[in-house]
Amino acid sequence: MERNITSEAIVLKSRRWGELHRRITLLSPSLGLFDATVYGGQKGKLAGLIEPFIVGNYYIYHNPSKKEYSIKDVQLLETLEEIKKDLKLLYIANAMAELALKVHGGDFKELYDLLKELLGTLKEFDYRKVFIQYVWRLIKLMGLESDLLCCPLCGKNYQEEEIVAYNEKMHTVCCFDCKDVFADDYGIMLPPGSRRYLLFTENLSVYAALSVELNERTTERLFRYMIRSITSIVGSNIQSLASDIFR
Repeated sequence: MERNITSEAIVLKSRRWGELHRRITLLSPSLGLFDATVYGGQKGKLAGLIEPFIVGNYYIYHNPSKKEYSIKDVQLLETLEEIKKDLKLLYIANAMAELALKVHGGDFKELYDLLKELLGTLKEFDYRKVFIQYVWRLIKLMGLESDLLCCPLCGKNYQEEEIVAYNEKMHTVCCFDCKDVFADDYGIMLPPGSRRYLLFTENLSVYAALSVELNERTTERLFRYMIRSITSIVGSNIQSLASDIFR
């Protein structure tokens, strides 16, 4: 049975589909991740409403027998145009969208709310702090949240000034005795200041967490840590962060 659907969604990817059409990937709190065809979308009235990071109410035609979706119309809610004016913000936004695509299943409403809210903060806060909060909360959403007070593998309580390591097989922070990474691989370890920041902000609202002051060294270290840890979890590199501008 064919039917019409209306859902709020955000565009994660948009690409040419033949000479006249476009194919977009959307994240919806109710429909999850799905691809849809926009007929005539290359130059038609919807061309400006189906670009990445557009948030809107999408009027969708669903053909269940063919398992196909097509976009009939869009009510624009947010454009997030500021992101596209800054190359670093654009790459970070693409990385966040890329990770949303790689995290299959789970609570799509929580994923949608997290991505939408943090994309909206990129114009106001340091992009590294936004990425840190996005990845840390995404890991929690995936059910892989690390215990920052004691080692989940041996039960040892961390000392206040202890540097903690990482176990890639279990995708978790751990003590040095339980690590499976090299002792000199500092990019995947958490110094005391980094751990205190994550502990302090983990239950704050997104805006409150981003408003917490963080020095340059800790910001950069946590940014690199989040890249390493989420790459380990998803099992592949984040292409959007491979640019030289992040080195």
